[in-house]
Amino acid sequence: MILRRSNIEIQAREGGIYLPEIDLWLDPRGNEDHAFISHAHADHFSRPKKAFCSPETAALLMSRFGNPAESLEVISWEEVRAMDGWEIRLLPAGHIVGSAMLHLTRLRDDATLLYTGDFKTQLSRTCRGAISRKSEVLVMETTYGKPNFVFPAREDTEAAILQFVSDTLMDGDIAVLCAYALGKAQEVAALLSEHGIKMVLHPSVLAMHEACRELGLDLPEGILWEERVPEGHVVVCPPNTIRSQKLRRLKNRRTAMVSGWGIHPSARYRYQVDEVFPLSDHADHQELLDFVDQVDPQLVYTVHGATREFAAELRTGGYTAWSLFSEDQLELDGFSAQIAVERAARVRSISEDRPLSRLNESLNQISVSSSRLRKRDLLAGLLRGISDEEMVLLLRWLSARPLQLGIGFASVRMAMLGAFGVTLPEYRRVSDQQQDPARTARILAESVEGAVHSMGPWYLTEVNTLLEDLRSCQSQLQAVGLLAEVLRKIPAAEVEFVIRVLTGEFRIGSAGGVAEEAVAVAFAAAAADVAQAHMLTGDLGESALLAKRGQLSEARLVAGTPIKVMLASPAADGEAIQSKLGGSGAFWVEDKFDGIRAQLHVSEGEVSLFSRDQRSLGQEFPEIILAGIQLPDIVLDGEIIAYEEGRRLTFFDLQKRLGRKQQHRGQGNLFHVQETPVRFLAFDLLRLGGEDLWAHSLSERRAVLESVALKPPFSLVEVDRMEGPEELEKAFKRSRARGNEGLIVKDPGSPYQFGRRGQSWLKLKKAGVTLDCVVIRAQQGHGRRAGLLSDYTFAVRDQSDNSLRVLGKAYSGLTDREIEELTDFFEKTTIEKRRRVHDVEPLLVLEIAFDSIRASKRHDSGLALRFPRIRAIRRDKGPADIDTLQFARTLV
Repeated sequence: MILRRSNIEIQAREGGIYLPEIDLWLDPRGNEDHAFISHAHADHFSRPKKAFCSPETAALLMSRFGNPAESLEVISWEEVRAMDGWEIRLLPAGHIVGSAMLHLTRLRDDATLLYTGDFKTQLSRTCRGAISRKSEVLVMETTYGKPNFVFPAREDTEAAILQFVSDTLMDGDIAVLCAYALGKAQEVAALLSEHGIKMVLHPSVLAMHEACRELGLDLPEGILWEERVPEGHVVVCPPNTIRSQKLRRLKNRRTAMVSGWGIHPSARYRYQVDEVFPLSDHADHQELLDFVDQVDPQLVYTVHGATREFAAELRTGGYTAWSLFSEDQLELDGFSAQIAVERAARVRSISEDRPLSRLNESLNQISVSSSRLRKRDLLAGLLRGISDEEMVLLLRWLSARPLQLGIGFASVRMAMLGAFGVTLPEYRRVSDQQQDPARTARILAESVEGAVHSMGPWYLTEVNTLLEDLRSCQSQLQAVGLLAEVLRKIPAAEVEFVIRVLTGEFRIGSAGGVAEEAVAVAFAAAAADVAQAHMLTGDLGESALLAKRGQLSEARLVAGTPIKVMLASPAADGEAIQSKLGGSGAFWVEDKFDGIRAQLHVSEGEVSLFSRDQRSLGQEFPEIILAGIQLPDIVLDGEIIAYEEGRRLTFFDLQKRLGRKQQHRGQGNLFHVQETPVRFLAFDLLRLGGEDLWAHSLSERRAVLESVALKPPFSLVEVDRMEGPEELEKAFKRSRARGNEGLIVKDPGSPYQFGRRGQSWLKLKKAGVTLDCVVIRAQQGHGRRAGLLSDYTFAVRDQSDNSLRVLGKAYSGLTDREIEELTDFFEKTTIEKRRRVHDVEPLLVLEIAFDSIRASKRHDSGLALRFPRIRAIRRDKGPADIDTLQFARTLV
């Protein structure tokens, strides 16, 4: 491609940008004869036979890449050098130390060209900002050339980094900052040093740190990061060490990525870190525009990043601008651009007469804090300042207690489209950037011109009234219309809060216990007592009232409120079980059934059925609800299996009923119970006739359970009492012969431990083992599955650092209908899309069967499965329930 506009010939070649009149390459990728090298980053590194650059870049190229000194021609910053009928000079680029822009003047006609390389206009601690110079032709990088790439103020980002470090060290953890070894790492080191914070440096960071000190940068003496991190020190390392064994051995670490790409809403997922800080060494969108205005060129060529989009935007502003290496056929997305620019310029103010808006802003402040302790303390202060009724409502929503509204996210999204007058593609453009339904709703609400907020002041009671009204709607359409009307009439901050309530996504760490800890701090109670009360009542709001009144000891199991069930830990074989339970005498052994975990609550004729993740199962299994009316007041823990005399049924048969409702709003009966008959197998008793039994030993609970008259579809799980691994191995084979998964082995002296996966219950699956894995990536299929997301990459959890480790990919085992349902699900939960591949939120659990498992370097788990296939979609399980890498290793 040859371009001759403005009478300066520029060639876009495969090896880079070439100026034939002066026989000069600009940051070439190959080893050309004569080149200009703008800076010493690896992506601009090459070995031309002769190159010129700044003094600092020459020194770094020699120390970092071993470029021979004789191949480098140094041009000082003040120098103007003649070269084959041209004058050349270097201007500071502001990207990293030594980075330079190249300005060329053709002597015969004074035609000028400015090549920026990578640049940044803001002053930083390690290099001055870029200096513009008027030129007829501008060749500029546009890494962050899209309108949504507007960085926060640099001082705000630096303050956030310091707060993250301070909070982490205060909590007794190790702060790890990931930054490129040359450039960003020196910025981080200078920032930390300025505030008296000590650090240790990864070897590659240390090498560049010392090289920059030799160039005169004001940096502290570097300390090498060895195995142990001294107390009070921060680790600074390059991004590629995030998954290294050395970093993973730091058990109490908090990791942050320092990168301009931290501005992307999915950055945390992409980098797998605790925090991201958008500190960039590039110009953002607004700075790029300002720079063009300062240079005032007749012609602009864009390279790197959003080249076509930025060139198109310049053309709408009156400039002649083209992408140098691609066709300019894309026009700027006016809708998302308008929203992004308006967002960047907007200063929000919250009216004093809108208490819900102020509450929402307070919760947003809590969500952005990186310190768990600070989150806890801020939330505790908020709880102390509201009424009892408001506190109960807020904590119920923060703890993501199921709302049972009968409307799903698709209906909520439809209401947003109607309320704000946007199309689905427009919604998705904003949603793809935010990856947060509530933030998306707020941005859309703020984009509505002339919006009139006709509803009076709202607070939590008004939100609760809305939920009750939604429950009473007779159809999905009625519910969508009601919600759309409300969203249209309240301010954007309140829209955000309402959507958070509806989706259960407050993002303040509630699921990790922060809300429980905040209740304990707010009312001077023991955190363990608050957690136990929450487990018993299933209602964090009611537990907070008990804490406030000093009555936590009075917490009782509440029939009709779902509990977090006790879980079994995996064991490799009978020997492992013997070593863990051998001291307690005989084992209690039950078959591990191929069903779903369920809890049945009966109180005064009211019957409730819940899954292990506290979801109501009443509409999926109405016959169990109907039969439960005949039982006394009781809370049972058990397993629902597909069962019919004379016919062997499996989880595949049971799966047909999961996720399906007996009645849909405004629709008739879509499901016949007789399609797959079921049975409830009871194995534990937590409450009977108003008396809590969960604190009693398993043997005592079982004795009472056996006294309860159970009739089909209810029955007792049989229990065998055994000693020694040999008996266990024989029992395991008998269980497998009966078509069950294996054994559950229990300590008869153990109390019921809500939500715990301890060592009192162990599961032995072994032969024919399956693994519960979470899907992290979905890919389009081929042939008749083209257009569907049918190939799923799945992972297990690494207990050492709580990260997800890939085991493999599966694409067989599901029906066409299931694949269509999962395609819709994964499209809604996509974090990032790359052509045919969707990175998705780790939410959906699959049960994976396989022939064997072996060590392999193919995946970051270090393992690979032979012939993996999908055995079942485990809608009854969540990401917290998946198997661990450590357990998978025992199967090798």
